[in-house]
Amino acid sequence: MAMPAEMPKSDILLYVSDLKKHFEISNGLRTTGYVKALDGVTFQLRRGETLGVVGETGCGKTTLGRTILRLIKATDGYVYFDLPDDVMKNVIRLEEELHSLKNKDEPSEEDGRRTSELTDQLGHLRKQYSLTMMSERKLRAARRKMQPIFQDPFSSLDPRKLIKDSIAEPMKLLTDMHRGEIFEKTKELVESIGLSEDHLYRFPHEFSGGQRQRIGVARAIGIDPLLLVLDEPTSALDVSVQAQILNILKDIQSRMGLSYIFISHHLSVIRIMADKVAVMYLGQVIELAETSKLFSEMLHPYTAALLSAIPVPDPRTKREKIVLEGEIPSPANPPAGCYFHPRCPVAMENCGWSPRDMSKSVQHMLDRTRNIEATELPELVEIILDEPNWELEIVFSGNISDASLEIFRRIMAKEAERQGGVRFKAVKSIGIGEESTSIKLIMRKPDIPRLKEVAADHFVSCLIYDKTDVVRKGSYAEEASRIRKSITKTSA
Repeated sequence: MAMPAEMPKSDILLYVSDLKKHFEISNGLRTTGYVKALDGVTFQLRRGETLGVVGETGCGKTTLGRTILRLIKATDGYVYFDLPDDVMKNVIRLEEELHSLKNKDEPSEEDGRRTSELTDQLGHLRKQYSLTMMSERKLRAARRKMQPIFQDPFSSLDPRKLIKDSIAEPMKLLTDMHRGEIFEKTKELVESIGLSEDHLYRFPHEFSGGQRQRIGVARAIGIDPLLLVLDEPTSALDVSVQAQILNILKDIQSRMGLSYIFISHHLSVIRIMADKVAVMYLGQVIELAETSKLFSEMLHPYTAALLSAIPVPDPRTKREKIVLEGEIPSPANPPAGCYFHPRCPVAMENCGWSPRDMSKSVQHMLDRTRNIEATELPELVEIILDEPNWELEIVFSGNISDASLEIFRRIMAKEAERQGGVRFKAVKSIGIGEESTSIKLIMRKPDIPRLKEVAADHFVSCLIYDKTDVVRKGSYAEEASRIRKSITKTSA
């Protein structure tokens, strides 16, 4: 159903709700698992605004951009774009209420009824307005208003086409302009990016990387879109050329009132270009704030570590670089609870320590060269993990007595007080197993962090800000300052 032209449009151009993209892992015969490239991303983008998306390689930045454009199909979630004001406000209100109800730890019967009502109301709205559920015919109209600019300007241009044909192609496919209008618009576009009409009759290989990226920009803005999704648009270019492209993009945004989703791992570029920044980790947005706030008052421990890597141009200025331990976990098998907790220098006992997290730590703990008290226990044979029940069984070569169990407790208490020993505090109970030759540990189940507004327009997904004393006092900035000092001290 077409939207009436006279209806006022919302100031919010784009609303992404709980967007997910899981890629199948197959052994050739059947699906053996999924890579969770996007795992519940939610944000809003206003007209004329730039959202910077940052994070380490593999965090899901590119997948986010392609899924919003529906270049790849979402597994779940909804993307609402360029809607009338009353429709957008209603959609956001209903989606946020439903999300809140679904994430309740102990939903009531009334919550269940309300969830069912909201699901019914949203079913119609999602089908009509979400890009993830639109038919190809309706999606074609939406695509006229949103365009990508890719990372590699060479591979995104057809090597067999003249530049004039590459720039003109979106206008031919997505507008009603006739040939003469398209040619005149193509000339205007190529001149607006600092090239001449002569360049229209050349092939992509005849241009430098910076020139090719300018051509990509010209092609994207030819149909007067409302949104550009820029995926690392300057990462393959020299620094001087990067500055030229960024200035062109800023000028175009100022003239045309465009909104940008600017994906980059260059934090200095994001600081210049973005009005607000979303920090991603393993397919999730873990912090979202205005650029100035994020760079000066970062709340998430991962953001603090990420920003500490920015080089300081003044050699007299010293900055502690925070080096995170371990590798980024696999998105095919992410950690329980908070995805960042295995690498977090200020992790707590409720962050998601699972039997697999504990397995190597227990082996290390029972190393007789590390803990002399371990010699009083029978030799370790194996560790059996029961992930679904949050249990691990430590099997020894001999019987475990009450005295042996007490020695084990004492060793574990000592490990818990060492640096990084917080995982041992996540053990809920310790006892002798059904077989007298084993000790069984039961881990506490984790709390799940949710992206929540802890300060004005500053959203963070971290359990530290759910602590009772922090919530009661509202001392989020003080807690963040304490965390940064703690991280710096730990890293040093």
